Amino acid sequence: MKNFNKILIIRFSSIGDIVLATSPLKTIRKLNPNAKIHFLTLEKFSPLLELQPSIDKVIKLDSKSKLKNLLALNEVIISAKYDKIYDLHGSIRSHLVTMGLSKIVSRVRKPRLLRFILFQFHINLFPKVFSAIYMYHKCIKELNESEFPETFLTVSSEELKSAKEMLIQNGIHDRYVVAIPGAAWGRKVWSFSKYCDAIDKIKAKTGLDIVLLGTHQDKINNLISEKNKSVINFSGKTNLRQAMAILSLSESVFGSDTGLLHIAEALGKSANMILGPTSKETGGGVSLKISNNIETDIWCRPCSQNGKNLCYRSKQYCMDLISPSTVSNAVIKSL
Repeated sequence: MKNFNKILIIRFSSIGDIVLATSPLKTIRKLNPNAKIHFLTLEKFSPLLELQPSIDKVIKLDSKSKLKNLLALNEVIISAKYDKIYDLHGSIRSHLVTMGLSKIVSRVRKPRLLRFILFQFHINLFPKVFSAIYMYHKCIKELNESEFPETFLTVSSEELKSAKEMLIQNGIHDRYVVAIPGAAWGRKVWSFSKYCDAIDKIKAKTGLDIVLLGTHQDKINNLISEKNKSVINFSGKTNLRQAMAILSLSESVFGSDTGLLHIAEALGKSANMILGPTSKETGGGVSLKISNNIETDIWCRPCSQNGKNLCYRSKQYCMDLISPSTVSNAVIKSL
């Protein structure tokens, strides 16, 4: 087996996909223990990879970069003389920055045809072992294994200390559960009333505090905190590293198919993911044995890659059929 001396891994976005890419990153490091490994990602997501032991250098790209910037980056990559490049994104942008380097590039093969058949005809032709982590590992031609390492992120002791202080300032002195109700696409968001019911059930049975994480755009978090004054709403009040530290200190996490749930798992926490229009075949779903996919087995799901498409039924049954008791019981069992 050939060992490489200098390796570039490319995954620009988004949060969940970059987190999942830390699994093949660990595999690549294991296969090449002495190599210099660089990771190219978008600048706004680069904090995820801080303190990552398998990475020697993070290369940051501005998300607003234009063609001339990508061509300039291509020249930099060529001059860096990498032995191997793993393109885990497979986009036009990643093709541009690796132009002229096809001999050393292993590029992810996205199952577009299988997804089309699944979404349009509801026929699942995916192998049973398929997942986003499986798809990324297929890029590693040197690999013959079928079991893949867990994703991995880390936070510093100082970040944990700062998070504890932030929690204490907001009245949380003991164990707590994190809820992440928001998502980039509305179809992936469970209903406000169901979240409120599930939170009430969790708190009544465990006595644990509930912390909400998300961005300032997650209006559902504000609605939940307005109805339930005991909930601590940190939406839009943390940066990515602070959110990671709060997740790391939590007892368990539940919420939408979104990046913060994948972060929780990469920090070793049980994640209870509410899956509606998405599924494992789309790159969604949890990967740890201590985690749970909460979903309904109905004929019309999954229906889209990321929950972007509008639901064509009278109601979004994939979400409506998930009860607050199902979610609260999963969270309580994970504690």
